[in-house]
Amino acid sequence: MKILLITLFTINLLFSSTLKDLNITDEDFLNILHSPKKNIILDRINELILLKRSLQDIDDDITKLNSVNDYFNEYKFESDLKVYRKNDYWATRKEFMFKGSGDCEDFVIAKYFTLLETGIDENKLSLLYNIRKNDYHLVLSYQENQFSDLLILDNIERKIMPLTQRNDILVLYTLKTIDLNAEIDLMSDLQNLSNYKWTKIYLKSKNRKKMQLLIN
Repeated sequence: MKILLITLFTINLLFSSTLKDLNITDEDFLNILHSPKKNIILDRINELILLKRSLQDIDDDITKLNSVNDYFNEYKFESDLKVYRKNDYWATRKEFMFKGSGDCEDFVIAKYFTLLETGIDENKLSLLYNIRKNDYHLVLSYQENQFSDLLILDNIERKIMPLTQRNDILVLYTLKTIDLNAEIDLMSDLQNLSNYKWTKIYLKSKNRKKMQLLIN
């Protein structure tokens, strides 16, 4: 009986923690309950809880990388125009999970914050903007230390591979957080625009600011 109570208590803590990590509000729950995708969305939330639970006692970064990468790569790739009716939209992980589909930025953002919650050192992760088949593309990278291979987590090439083996991509730059109050050229500089969008998502996710949930 004591073991059962401890197990239930642990599950409840993880459930509450995951809802907080996703920034799911009362308004979100009302939107979910009125959505025709209600059961699917709740299943995704439950799957994330189970994923994080399976990794909470794991002390191996590679296992965490593979588990999180495999999980989110089951989501469907769709353009921002189709999902959000916008030419370019960087979704939070919550939006991505509730929609169940998104483009490369959405995959990367979801993987990034989930890996942080599993205990991966933030300094080992970075977002790489690149060109693949004449199109802009974003991937997540992991590097154990400065002498280690740079491992690439991608929604197109689903297997985690070293950058040295990814001859199909040409890295342009690494995204970084910037001062949003500073004067920024967002009209002609792709790198500044990408850094701006990444910083907004990063701060929103780290600070758990309340946001409007978009559900079709």
